Amino acid sequence: MKKRMGPYLVTAPALVFLALMALYPLIFLLKISFQDYSPINFENPYVGFDNYATLLADSSFWNSIKVTAIFVVSAVSIELVLGLALALILNQKIKAGKMFQTLIMLPIFMAPTVVGLMFRFMMNEQYGVINYFAEVLGFDRTAWLSDPTLALPALIITDIWQWTPFMIIILLAGLQGISDEPLEAAQIDGATKWQALRYVTIPMLSQVIIIAVLLRTIDAFRLYDSIFMMTQGGPVNVTSTLSWIVFDKGFRFLDFGYGAAIAVVMLIIVLILLTLFLKRFSLFEESGEK
Repeated sequence: MKKRMGPYLVTAPALVFLALMALYPLIFLLKISFQDYSPINFENPYVGFDNYATLLADSSFWNSIKVTAIFVVSAVSIELVLGLALALILNQKIKAGKMFQTLIMLPIFMAPTVVGLMFRFMMNEQYGVINYFAEVLGFDRTAWLSDPTLALPALIITDIWQWTPFMIIILLAGLQGISDEPLEAAQIDGATKWQALRYVTIPMLSQVIIIAVLLRTIDAFRLYDSIFMMTQGGPVNVTSTLSWIVFDKGFRFLDFGYGAAIAVVMLIIVLILLTLFLKRFSLFEESGEK
């Protein structure tokens, strides 16, 4: 009995701590999403599904879904392509490859708020270094963060700069775990490098790619720091993502119940994406076993 219960007793304090830190906020979030909750309102009456009904009729909410989808799809797709290309180059054991790997990891170690502030200064229309070099090359200065057509691409560029190295780390580890025998067999059969990449390397790397895309997608949904430092959700809400609108409704307008309802919907969307990714992952595993 002691041997069976020993591991549970040892891990019980940590499990209780995790439950309190994870389950209680989730339950509280669900609770206040059905309330007219505000820190300055002592009654906080239950309103049922009124917050969710308001949410469905709120144009700013639907705009935030569109902005989030554009941001996540664009940023993660480009990061995947760049990450795979650079991982393939680094996997060739080029000279100074280790030093390049170390340097390319530096953006990950920087706080997102620092990165956002840095790009805010770099993209400044008057004294930003990007506009300085653009002017040197003969181009006009660009209002990156105040132009409605460029603000979201500016955020995407910032995210790509910081998180492409994350893709490189995972994909490079996956490439280094692939055996040389299938590639050698493909070369013997006369396959070109592109054919070997398309029909051998990428299929063998598919599970790693799914994991990398899954992790980055979930993280991209939570983007807030860069928006806060660079655009504040503007101009005219073109960078107002789901995470930003949760902050905007909940903490700026002190409508915690409505902000909680948006957060619950955001959680449901992430869970649906997670389920689809895991289903896809299981299909790859089944095909691999066959």
